[in-house]
Amino acid sequence: MNDTAALPLDPEEEDLRLSDLEFPVVGLGASAGGLQAVSDFLQHTPADTGMAFVVVLHLSPKHDSKSDEILQRVTRMPVLQVTEPVKIEANRVYVIAPNKHLSMDDGTLTLSPLERPRERHVAIDLFFRTLAHVHRERAICIILSGTGSDGAVGLTRVKERGGVALAQSPDEAEYDGMPASAIATGLIDFILPVADMPHKLIELWRNARSIELPGPVDPDLRVDTPSSTARSAAAEEALREIMVLLRSRTGHDFRHYKRATVLRRIERRLQVNALPDLPTYRSFLQANVDETPLLLKDMLISVTNFFRDREAFEALEREVIPAIFAKREPGEQVRAWIAGCATGEEAYSITMLLREEQTRHPEPPDIQVFATDIDTSAIAIGRSAAYPESIVTDVPPARLREFFSKEQSRYRIRKGLREKVLFAAHNILRDPPFSKLDLICCRNLMIYLDRSVQAEVLDMLYFALRPGGYLFLGTSESADAAGQQFSIVDKKNRIYRANPVSRSRYVPTLPLGALGVANAPMLASAPENRYVPYAELHQKLLEHYAPPSVLVAPDYDIVHVTDRAGDFLRYAAGVPSHTS
Repeated sequence: MNDTAALPLDPEEEDLRLSDLEFPVVGLGASAGGLQAVSDFLQHTPADTGMAFVVVLHLSPKHDSKSDEILQRVTRMPVLQVTEPVKIEANRVYVIAPNKHLSMDDGTLTLSPLERPRERHVAIDLFFRTLAHVHRERAICIILSGTGSDGAVGLTRVKERGGVALAQSPDEAEYDGMPASAIATGLIDFILPVADMPHKLIELWRNARSIELPGPVDPDLRVDTPSSTARSAAAEEALREIMVLLRSRTGHDFRHYKRATVLRRIERRLQVNALPDLPTYRSFLQANVDETPLLLKDMLISVTNFFRDREAFEALEREVIPAIFAKREPGEQVRAWIAGCATGEEAYSITMLLREEQTRHPEPPDIQVFATDIDTSAIAIGRSAAYPESIVTDVPPARLREFFSKEQSRYRIRKGLREKVLFAAHNILRDPPFSKLDLICCRNLMIYLDRSVQAEVLDMLYFALRPGGYLFLGTSESADAAGQQFSIVDKKNRIYRANPVSRSRYVPTLPLGALGVANAPMLASAPENRYVPYAELHQKLLEHYAPPSVLVAPDYDIVHVTDRAGDFLRYAAGVPSHTS
């Protein structure tokens, strides 16, 4: 089918080189009314901010653009319309040319021919994606006046990579469609009038250069001086207390996340709040309860797109989906689990592939897809099944027609497909897995976890699969740590098959423990000669493990039940008497 290909651009597929620029690159995206908004922005921007500015406008491909000349009238910075590859320099403004897409590769702006599916604009999304991939935490994106939702998908990549996102106040914008769509993602850091944005950027850049974070936990990498040792100890103590605060207020455990990931996400909060170090942020967090959900949101940022890593999904469609259906009889069920589903795009992508294969069989099995994440706000977006119109960048036209309905500037998954996906809150490090699964998609989740727990996660995923079931991982992940349990189906695209070896009952082995990057004190072991009542022991466990629960002795007798467990069981709270 000629129209099955989406507009191709994924930074991982394009093998873009990381930028060596040491200053922020600010991407400004605008459409209708946007030229005036950009002019107002530059008019209030000093000529020596130490940043570079890239302006991506929706331009007619049929006419020359004078936007660079118009913008040059309001700024002392040189303004250049990009007509050939150019190395980015600070204190300059670069403007997209008609009939072109702009991308970043290393510290260079590159060009490609304009491709627009069905006359829909995606130039801002495409630039933001490459900006995020190449420039990472020094990427800044700004959404200004415009219709539609271009930029709403790309800005999520900027946030995923540690950058900052701003949007023009919708009530100030001449056309509020693009700012409103960006704000609806829940990922915008600042919603401001255009005139206030330059000052905020200067403040962010000044603070970013003063932030101090602890380094790796490696004695060989530390400078052994009294002052540095004291600062390091203070930072480590603050980091532990920040994690404990986050846990006590939200119930989420980040102890098994990679240290670098934790520090990178906290660094974003330091930057946004103009704070210099971890001890200062700890005090800020203690005094401002409202900061807690914002920190949690940054910790949980997990970005996905429909059919992200297109070649991998094509391999799944070609090699795996037909094999799964070949094993199921009419009346049976094909079961898939998308672990770490974020806002649901990956779950619906998998379901589309399953549904397409289902139509090829005269008496096909039913389909059930479980989509889980610990981010309840992301799950809510998945349940709503409504996405910005800029998903045309990722969804092939044939699937867009088949599985989506258009609602103003958004696309909504059709009811028939939506009903096949069950969204639920689930913590892969804590909660029991689903079972008898044909396919598990767990992509770009383990890259954030310590190696010490990756093997435990793989063991749990193996237990959840049927013998011969398939595991689909992210491009930077592998099942090598569980080589006896999984065989390689497609190494390049990270597809594995569960080996039919002997299986015992799955018992979670991840420790309960308090949160913190370093180990916080665990429950103290009771002396052997001290009797600890079941209620007391159970209550101590509950301090570390919040869901409703039942305490069971080795002989499977129920010895204590929490109050909330009564919502699910007939037992009353307390010690069961076992009397009739």
